[in-house]
Amino acid sequence: MSHFQNKLKRRQGRFKRKNTRSNSRNKRVEHTISLSKSKRDERLMKRRNIGKVLQSSNLNPQNNQDITDHIPTIEELPELVKGVNSNDLTTIKKSTQLIRKMLSVEDDPPVNKVLQTNLISTFVSFLEGNDQFLQFESAWILSNICSGEHEECEYVVDLGVIPIFNKLLKSEDPNILEQSCWALSNISGDCIEYRDLILEQKGVIDNLINIIKSPSSNLDIIQNTNWCLSNLCRGKPRPKFTKVCKAIPIFAHLINQNHQQLVIDACWGLSYLSDGNDLNINSVINAGVVPKMVEFLGSNNPKIQTPALRVIGNIVTGDFEQTQRVMETDILDKLYTLISHQRNQIKKEACWVLSNITAGTENQIQQVIDSDILKQLIIVMQTSNRLVRQEAVWVLSNAIYGGSNEQIIYCAQQGCLDEFIYFLDSHGSRTLKICLEAIAKILQIGEVQAERNSEQNLVIQMIETLGGVEKIEKLTNHKSKVIYKLAENIYETYFFEEESDEDDEEDSEFENYNDYDQQEIDNTSTQYDF
Repeated sequence: MSHFQNKLKRRQGRFKRKNTRSNSRNKRVEHTISLSKSKRDERLMKRRNIGKVLQSSNLNPQNNQDITDHIPTIEELPELVKGVNSNDLTTIKKSTQLIRKMLSVEDDPPVNKVLQTNLISTFVSFLEGNDQFLQFESAWILSNICSGEHEECEYVVDLGVIPIFNKLLKSEDPNILEQSCWALSNISGDCIEYRDLILEQKGVIDNLINIIKSPSSNLDIIQNTNWCLSNLCRGKPRPKFTKVCKAIPIFAHLINQNHQQLVIDACWGLSYLSDGNDLNINSVINAGVVPKMVEFLGSNNPKIQTPALRVIGNIVTGDFEQTQRVMETDILDKLYTLISHQRNQIKKEACWVLSNITAGTENQIQQVIDSDILKQLIIVMQTSNRLVRQEAVWVLSNAIYGGSNEQIIYCAQQGCLDEFIYFLDSHGSRTLKICLEAIAKILQIGEVQAERNSEQNLVIQMIETLGGVEKIEKLTNHKSKVIYKLAENIYETYFFEEESDEDDEEDSEFENYNDYDQQEIDNTSTQYDF
């Protein structure tokens, strides 16, 4: 073996990071956890009921009209308190409704003032009574209070309303039933502890499902019940899958309805339920929702696209077979369009989905390459903001990490090295790590090619031309041990030459061995052929 070949052998031995399918899977899981912890642009999980048309004549006489159209001021509250505490049923009803109206105003309802009246326990007692009018008005009051701050919601929950509202999910009156769904939605949206308290109630998921299935349920009731069901499936830590998995077929049914809000809430529900282990993912796949989710990626409405992207992204974090179920659709065509979306958040989410695909098998990476999406992605990155660009780096690094030698060469030829070097000035150790690992892998393959063709490692020249050597050298002093070790290995293996007689002899033999024209190197652009 020549001195040149010995030198290549020593270089390869100094950086021993190897790729396995297991490692690729681990990177995929790490990335998914990282994204799940980031801030997301989701709709509010709590809301006040500020207007309603009654569905049943049982609640009010006078043809479903309110007892009064008057909206009281805060100065009238003491008189209303007296009315609720009176012995006259008509006065009690009128005063209760007026307090509900006070809490249903659009801006700054006087929740604290009402809490200070000590009437809340009275309204809870109305819930348990037999008067449907008072049940409904009290449920509306309590659901609006629970839409506010945690302390306000806590005040109501501590009075034991959760089991009462669960019982009212079986009410024969659609207004009471719907308002109970509304209240439980706001309570579950307040915190994980309250979500779990609701899920501990016997039959609560079945009660909600039965409401949606009931032929007598109108669109408003189905919509609010769907929202409640979706809320009960969300949050970290996730709810026990056995408690909420019954909702999957319902969501699968609702995504096929011709109503935008039903579809949006059902998609969010599926996104929560698919965010888990392979068993969770299989349950969602087996519900037959994948084609519809992919179809939604072509929607003109980002409110539908975003949860659909989450569902697909969660599925492709599963095993390779589960990823392939998605690959059998036209997912790559949809992602090709979405990575150029006008909204940065959609672009970022599309890159996240794509990165989970490139963390798959070599065949799946090849499907991505054959779609030309990587070419488009690198073009898009040049005009995207740093957050989108950073997400896209995961797509490239996963392809490098798990791809074949030929696939890695392809990525390098498309310009991915430019992106990795661009992020070597990042302040995030996680981004630095994946970029350094990718650069090391490309250098390693370049070394194999150099040995095969008895020439210089062209990747080294590319990195030098792109100004990457100085950045790598600077990172050898990074505060993170992981980062400086990675940078040190790369720099010492490929760019640092000790001044010694032995090295001089090797360099001399290298020059005699290699018939490469130095002038040609000097004139070569950053587009290299391996």
